[in-house]
Amino acid sequence: MTSVNNSVSANGLKTIILLHAFPLSHLIWNHLKPIPGYQFITPDFPGFGGTALANPGFTLEQAARDLECQLTWQNIQKPFTLAGISMGGYWAFEYYRQFSDQVDQLILISTKPSADKPEGRQNRLNMADKVEKEGVSYLPEAMIPSLLGKTTLTDKPAVKQQVNDWINHTPPQAVALAQRAMADRRDQTKLLAQIKAKTLILAGREDALIPFTESEAMSKLIPNCKLQIIDQVGHLIPIEAPHEFQNSIEVFLKSLSGK
Repeated sequence: MTSVNNSVSANGLKTIILLHAFPLSHLIWNHLKPIPGYQFITPDFPGFGGTALANPGFTLEQAARDLECQLTWQNIQKPFTLAGISMGGYWAFEYYRQFSDQVDQLILISTKPSADKPEGRQNRLNMADKVEKEGVSYLPEAMIPSLLGKTTLTDKPAVKQQVNDWINHTPPQAVALAQRAMADRRDQTKLLAQIKAKTLILAGREDALIPFTESEAMSKLIPNCKLQIIDQVGHLIPIEAPHEFQNSIEVFLKSLSGK
């Protein structure tokens, strides 16, 4: 399975960078099986997945620059495929804005280009303050009904329990850092028309956090774009529907090679 114009790393594999959702970590990609010809790199936002916390005031602009430094240090050949889900999508947009020449393909999952409205921004800041004072124990009950689709909540208790456990193991300081960074993120809507990378957008029809209509609107603004809406799935597609997610990624990559 190959992709045109995609640089090959020293080990002969092309690279897919996968950026995780909030308030989770790289573990969200655990169900993804190896794809012949590709390697996965799954960075964590500072403070998540056991990584070091960044200084207060850390921004998504800095996160993009830090990712570029990390990839350079790892000697990752470019351009590569960049994928991001939810917060990871905001991170991917910002990386693309700064380093568009490094990205050959984009995969945008359960995300949107716009910044928060005032109420949403304030809610993020309120959560940041609250977790610093009270910890994360209240977060699963507060967030899981929006993170998972109604079908998953009804039929897949193990997925709900897994997300619950992941959230409970997330450091409060990481939650606060990420929420403040997202609260102050830039609106990337104008960037969409400038995206030259071949793009796949994935959305869950039961997503209560970022409605699939956001993805439909976004897909109309990106020039070389394919949209796929997955039924009976909410916000966290890679763990709610791992088989469908895997197949979507593989079909997209295969289509680029013309095979």
